[in-house]
Amino acid sequence: MKKTVAFSLFSALVLALPASAEIGQGTGEIGAGVGYTSMDSNKSVSNTNDSGTAIGVRGGYNFTKLFELEGQISDTSASDSGVDLGLNTYMVNAVFNFHPKDSIEPYVLGGVGYASLSASSSLGSVSDSSNAFQVAVGSRFFFGQKKQAGVRVELASLNEKTFNESSTHNDLNVGFIWMFGR
Repeated sequence: MKKTVAFSLFSALVLALPASAEIGQGTGEIGAGVGYTSMDSNKSVSNTNDSGTAIGVRGGYNFTKLFELEGQISDTSASDSGVDLGLNTYMVNAVFNFHPKDSIEPYVLGGVGYASLSASSSLGSVSDSSNAFQVAVGSRFFFGQKKQAGVRVELASLNEKTFNESSTHNDLNVGFIWMFGR
C-alpha cells in the first residue's frame, strides 16, 4: 500500500512540473528506480545471505552546476528461510556532479538519514530503527533532443546500526529521471 501511494504522489508531481533541458544552478531532478540489494549476512535478526528488491523515489535541487542536494526514500524487501525482511530508508544526500559530456553526468554522493529494519515470520515480528549513512557512485545518461530525461545507474553502500549491530547493505540501482527548472 505504501508503495502504491508513494508512486501515485510521485506521478502527480511529475505531471505538474515544467521540463527544461538546462542542467545547472536552479534546476532540479526527480526520479524513480528499482534495485538489487545485498542484505548484510552478519545481522543477527536477518542472518541471511539473501538479496532483496529495492524500489525508491528521489528528488533533488542543483544549487550550482556541481552541487545538488536530494531526498531519497526507498523500500527493500527480501525473504530467506521463512523470514520476510523489510528495510526502509529516508536519506538526504549531497551529490557532486561532473560534466564530461552533455549526455553523460557521473556523480558521487554521501548521505545521512534514517533506516528501519523489520523481520517477520510465523513466530512473530521484530523491528528496529537507527540513523544511517551512505556513499555512492553513479552516472546519469540523458537522451532525447532536449536531454531532459535519462537513466540513472548507481552503486551504493548503506550503513546502519539496528538491533545493536552495525550492518552494511550494498545496492545496485537503475532508474528513470526527469530534469526540470528555470
